[in-house]
Amino acid sequence: MPPRVFIVIGPAGSGKTTIAQRTAQQHEAAYLDKDRVSGRFVEFALTATGHDPTDRESNDYYRANLLPLEYETLMDVAGINLRLGRSVVLDAPFGAYFDDPDYLTRAAEDFQWPSSEITVIRVRVPQDLLRTRLTRRGLERDQWKLAHWDDYWSVYGRLECAWSGVDFQDFNNEAPLPVD
Repeated sequence: MPPRVFIVIGPAGSGKTTIAQRTAQQHEAAYLDKDRVSGRFVEFALTATGHDPTDRESNDYYRANLLPLEYETLMDVAGINLRLGRSVVLDAPFGAYFDDPDYLTRAAEDFQWPSSEITVIRVRVPQDLLRTRLTRRGLERDQWKLAHWDDYWSVYGRLECAWSGVDFQDFNNEAPLPVD
């Protein structure tokens, strides 16, 4: 059986990580979290260049220079696992690439993915619950989002993925999340 790709998307606080980890366990797949794969390097690079290491949503330097590297690294590591015959679960927002229908096709080609079934799991959560979750978890990286909630939600809360050639599954995640 060829390896499969599961991509779990949704805004911060939606429960992507919980759903992605469960999916990886169910399918005995490699779990690849963008923040774990490259987050420390991104924070270092932002700090070294005089930027706030926790603000990625409003930071043009991050979006132009570091975000593409994060996703290229994630897709490269996924390709290595897929070529080894191992299914993968990718845990990342991917919002910057939603409007490009051919993004995954190009990434699969660029990073030499073998032919694989791709399932995108869209984690959905209502705006008020999402804001409550971000407030409760109290992470520094969420402070900009909360301080600029209307701006954040107007962009990131309404993104729709236009990728072609994938199976979309919606997951309504209104249940309380476990405490980490």
